[in-house]
Amino acid sequence: MNKNWLFLAGMLVLTSATMAWGQVKEYRQHASKYNILEIDNSGFRLVYKAVNANNSAAALYTYKDNLVTTAPVGGRFALNPNGSTIAFVDNRNINIYSFIKKDEYLFSIKGSKMQIPQALAYSADARQFIAAYSNGKIIFYNTQKYLPSDTIESQTSIKALAISPNNYFVVSLAGDTADVWNLETKAHRARLALNAKAYDAAFSPDASMLAITTQDKILIFNTRNWELIQRIDTKTQSRYPSFNADNKYLVYALKADSSSIVVYNVLKQTDEQLIPESGSVQGLNFINTNKKSLLLSARRKSIVFWNTDELTPYYGKRLNQDVDNLMNDWIKMMDGESLEDYQIRVNDSTRYEQMGLFQQQVATEMVGDRLAIEDPFAGDYENEEGLLTINFNTLPPIALSVPETEVGDFKDAEKLKFDNEVYNLRSDDDFELVYVEVTNEVTDKVYIYDKIGRVKLTDMETDPDFVPLDIIQQAQQEEIKLQAVKEEIIATDKQDKLITENTQINVDAKVIPDVDTDGNKILNYQVNYQYEVINKEFSLKEDFPPGIYDVNKSNAALSLMKIIKQSFEEGDFAKYLTEDKRVKIVITGTADGAPINGKIKYDGRYGNFTDESYFSADELKAMTVTSETGITSNPQLAFIRAAGVKNYLENNIKTLKNTRNDYFYNVQVSEERGGDYRKIHIQFLILDAFKQQ
Repeated sequence: MNKNWLFLAGMLVLTSATMAWGQVKEYRQHASKYNILEIDNSGFRLVYKAVNANNSAAALYTYKDNLVTTAPVGGRFALNPNGSTIAFVDNRNINIYSFIKKDEYLFSIKGSKMQIPQALAYSADARQFIAAYSNGKIIFYNTQKYLPSDTIESQTSIKALAISPNNYFVVSLAGDTADVWNLETKAHRARLALNAKAYDAAFSPDASMLAITTQDKILIFNTRNWELIQRIDTKTQSRYPSFNADNKYLVYALKADSSSIVVYNVLKQTDEQLIPESGSVQGLNFINTNKKSLLLSARRKSIVFWNTDELTPYYGKRLNQDVDNLMNDWIKMMDGESLEDYQIRVNDSTRYEQMGLFQQQVATEMVGDRLAIEDPFAGDYENEEGLLTINFNTLPPIALSVPETEVGDFKDAEKLKFDNEVYNLRSDDDFELVYVEVTNEVTDKVYIYDKIGRVKLTDMETDPDFVPLDIIQQAQQEEIKLQAVKEEIIATDKQDKLITENTQINVDAKVIPDVDTDGNKILNYQVNYQYEVINKEFSLKEDFPPGIYDVNKSNAALSLMKIIKQSFEEGDFAKYLTEDKRVKIVITGTADGAPINGKIKYDGRYGNFTDESYFSADELKAMTVTSETGITSNPQLAFIRAAGVKNYLENNIKTLKNTRNDYFYNVQVSEERGGDYRKIHIQFLILDAFKQQ
């Protein structure tokens, strides 16, 4: 595909395109007898607004034209990300109905002649619901009773809203401008001049980018500083932007005479595929779950799923994860290594050099035997430099230093043998050779191509993922002390015959780079605590008995709580838990696959939960457990065990009473039976932990 790129005032402008490749293919279709107007989805949960052939009042449906509610839908609608409710505009009011039970009315938010709702949105964690009104107000509501909690006075007639997945920002579209608001403080963060009527806004899953579709272009902004980083000139109206799970691809619909879907590679800044549609595209969105990545679209009379498995993965993301793991092990002091030897081996200079070596090692492993399918051949010769170009099918060419008298020996490409290849991954996510030994079997001469270099210090320091070495080493020392606390408590509890060696407790700590809402680089501190009882014969004595959720009935859980209490109140982590420090706490509760016969009584000791959000296999869901419903399923049991841990932390860890804590539930249910599948995992993320240091 050929594209002409112009750099104007620091902006990259896409001026022409011809599409190729067929990586996204139609997978499944669900026909509808109604005219579909709009769609919304959360994972595989789908709602569409449609009218019948007589164009009567619109209603909301899900798969196979199953009605969600018979109530008329006069305006916008939004599906709760946890799948429990659906909100929609009817005349001047916002109605909230159950998405699970047909026609079950729950709440209503009253509007007026001066305050008509025009746009709706839920936060990614389903804890907040927002509505934009004709008088310029953006009103925030809780999702328990849908009562107002805060207001933004925008002074503009907003037509669309979007909330960032990290809950940092709200973006409102009005005319040819976009306003960015801080979700927590409600302060105005930025105004983005679009110079064309705006239609839709979508954040990337990692919240690093914002895409806005307009009358004639798509603009992509960096959410760290709100600078325009890419501009795609579409020449016609574009709609429904959506990023895939790893942020490498953006899809959108072109609304010309006949609609089409465009698959855009954000890293290469190029369109990879054009999918013509016979009719109008009424909605478009990636379904990003850990089970499968699909693309969802709506035609006038059908819902379509598209297979995206053939899209090239984001190699850079995988490479960085592998390199981080290797570096974490390399930086640690080895057994028997003296402090002097450690300081010689591990310092800023050697760290950057080692990281470069790991990057090349991982990249080379990821490529595999790539040259076996590349069909290399000799190209142009540069006389002045004495360089012969070797071309490949897909890899960038290399330039070998070859005397002019030996160029003729390269005519037969089949006689070229390549050994000891080393690869690097470029910023556009393409691999390139940085080292290879080329043997010309005609003459048995060896030519070496060597472009191996190391990352410069300045490059590393400006990298948003860079963590200073002294901070990493500080965290390692604190993890060592945390391990000592763990061993001390385990030894005591073993001596008291509360647990045995069958209770395995793991703790670790690491520093995670991030940015705050102002775009400033911060360092978060992640501390993990987990236990499991590995022998099912001992699980009844040391962990939760079957059907039990009280933390005090699990010696293994109590041992874990003791470790948390001592390390957070008396240990090194206490100094990070200062007044008003933000802490995100994810509690994973588990249950095995043993069926629950009948109902387990729940006395409400940890509260009653109705449509409470929780994660299961990275998918947001809604949980209801009350003293009336009791516990009838394993996910409910695992959830209440997690709620019991939260209750213990709130009531027993003094330092956590100083901090601002956001609790999240995660539920895991094993298909297997046995106590060894019952365990607890608690992850603490202390935001901007090192600011006071």
